[in-house]
Amino acid sequence: MNISMLYFTTGPATVVDPSYIEYMNQPPGMMDGVKVIHTSEDHRLFLQGEFGGFRIYSLVTHSRAEVIPSSIRKISSTHFVSTVKFEFTPGSVTEHKIFFRSPIPFADVRAKSYGIFPDSFEFRSFGPGTESFPCNLSFLLIYAENCPSIPLRIEYIGIAKSAKREAQDRLGEGHEKLQKLLAEQNRRPSKQTTSIVLYRPSPLEPPILPFADIIETIEATMIQYFKPHPLNVERLNFPHDSPALSNKIKRIGACRVITEVSAALLNKSDFG
Repeated sequence: MNISMLYFTTGPATVVDPSYIEYMNQPPGMMDGVKVIHTSEDHRLFLQGEFGGFRIYSLVTHSRAEVIPSSIRKISSTHFVSTVKFEFTPGSVTEHKIFFRSPIPFADVRAKSYGIFPDSFEFRSFGPGTESFPCNLSFLLIYAENCPSIPLRIEYIGIAKSAKREAQDRLGEGHEKLQKLLAEQNRRPSKQTTSIVLYRPSPLEPPILPFADIIETIEATMIQYFKPHPLNVERLNFPHDSPALSNKIKRIGACRVITEVSAALLNKSDFG
């Protein structure tokens, strides 16, 4: 069967903090309700939504969020407000007043530091004890109601090509590129941090290419478009530097490839 154009979609992106990547190995499909995982004495991880099928990933760097302690104020039984500092461009720090939904029922909330500056919210419940949530990219995307557009820089794009592996399997095994980014940020105090963006590619209809070739083609088009050099060294000039993959596409008659990377906040201007 010949087709003149291939159209690929990645589905909505899932943003994960690198320290939580191991918890993405959940049974595939839509999770029933919310799964709560205690990651430490005062930290809980809430998992919900659809799992499985994450075959494409990108490593992105972006500004850390610095919470201003004196600005935090409870405004209702479900919401609070805080001013948060970002460094969207090097040397230029801006402040943003952000309204948040609370992830849990709370009596009070304050700032807490786990890094070089206040970077988390500590919630006091109506019973004994407190619970902390880092103000990371995932938290901002889920709970901030007026989050500013956060520029992301794509540092690396990769895939899990084997049918028996998913993106979190690769990333949870001491991934060289991820470790390099984390080591650089830990080596010197930095306003920048790293997040992982996972994608679940949609199958091609009609199924005229093997799924492994679909994943490889999506990866190639994303690398060609965003050009995350120097961590990616191949596919930067796709299709010209990928003759084997290009020939597979040509054999089915395709002369045009379109990839739609779907996400609520991710577009070319956001990536910088």
